[in-house]
Amino acid sequence: MNNKTKQNKITRRQQLKLFFSIMATFAVLFLTLGIIIFNRFQNATYRSIDQDIKNQVTTIQKQPDMHQNTGIVDPHGPNNEQSNKQPEPRAPFQTSILVFDAKGKLLNKSSLGNRYSVLKQIKLNKKNINSKQTLTVKKMSFRAYLIKVSKNNNNPMYAGHYVLIMQNIDTQIQSMENFQKILIMTFFIFWIIALILSYVLTRITMFPIIKSWKQQSEFVNDAAHELRTPLTIIQGKLEYMLTRPKSTVLDEAESISVSLDEVSRLNSLTNNLLILARADQATTKFDFTLTQPDFFIKDPIMPFKDIINSQSKVFQENIRHKVTLNVDRDKIKQVLIILLDNATKYTPENGTIRIYDNLEGSKYQIVISDTGVGIKDSDKKKIFGRFYRVDKSRNRNSGGHGLGLAIAQQIMNEHHGKIFVRDNLPQGSEFVIELPIKHTH
Repeated sequence: MNNKTKQNKITRRQQLKLFFSIMATFAVLFLTLGIIIFNRFQNATYRSIDQDIKNQVTTIQKQPDMHQNTGIVDPHGPNNEQSNKQPEPRAPFQTSILVFDAKGKLLNKSSLGNRYSVLKQIKLNKKNINSKQTLTVKKMSFRAYLIKVSKNNNNPMYAGHYVLIMQNIDTQIQSMENFQKILIMTFFIFWIIALILSYVLTRITMFPIIKSWKQQSEFVNDAAHELRTPLTIIQGKLEYMLTRPKSTVLDEAESISVSLDEVSRLNSLTNNLLILARADQATTKFDFTLTQPDFFIKDPIMPFKDIINSQSKVFQENIRHKVTLNVDRDKIKQVLIILLDNATKYTPENGTIRIYDNLEGSKYQIVISDTGVGIKDSDKKKIFGRFYRVDKSRNRNSGGHGLGLAIAQQIMNEHHGKIFVRDNLPQGSEFVIELPIKHTH
């Protein structure tokens, strides 16, 4: 199994873990929300039912004085013929009132009408007094509440008796069942949506991670390759010199010189890696000051003039704008050195290297152009990546590591600026660094 296959396997495993984690989170969220909503609905329904029963209890306990208006006598008195004149219990629709004596005998059969055939199975259970119950009688559901009415109650039908208030709740239960079904259907619909969202979020979340892993892997591989090449050369030269112990330093001057060049390359590479590592960890210190372009452009230009002229190349300078910038002058100098060095390396003899400035709205631009072979459109964004080379062999021969432009971009990011490349028509490339102008009052 090669490294790429192994990395892909690890990536898929991480994607699956993240997918199931997000999916489980959605499931717990929807399930919890559904339970809370159903419980709130159920509790609200039962509170409404219990409130109706409570109102009925209050009505029973505060009966008006029946004797003053009707002259009705006690049904248990000697004149039992007048029992049919006693006021019958009145209850709202879907509510039934059962009146029991102390022995559990039902006293108001006639007032129940057709309901008696259903409710005759209900027996008095004094243990349930003042407690709410949910009863099922012949597949009908009732909410029941048993009270003991005072003997002083104005209604002789209730006075001293046990009254069971029963409210039919079939409609409410059916509503709760329908609501539960709707919640379950909604849960499954949202579950499907959650699966899709989990997949999308996994892809979105893992994309930068996978990209980072890939970049890190490529970075480590490229860094190892860059380190291995000079180390191999140094090792080879040292082993060769060990085979000639009697040779003088002068005899081995070439091997020593090559080894020193490679040591210099290693030193440059490690310094550049250290710069990038510090930038990644945000530990690089910047000394921002208000300054003008003249104070940081001239220093890097001067040494390159002689180098460029000595290589039979033309150098042109046109810095003319006076603006105020808030920059770290040393860091911007470093960016200019990187760009001038690249332009010098890749511009052929009799070619032209030019540096000039430009104003673009509230941005100040420094442009370094060359008349080299140019850069393909497909490579223009990639060249700012670490260790990326348009032509690896040529970069290695010219001593580059592919880190310069990555460092330049890091520096420009810290300055809230930009660096980009464009074509220098008719031939070559233009690297542009763009800095925000600091307006002073």
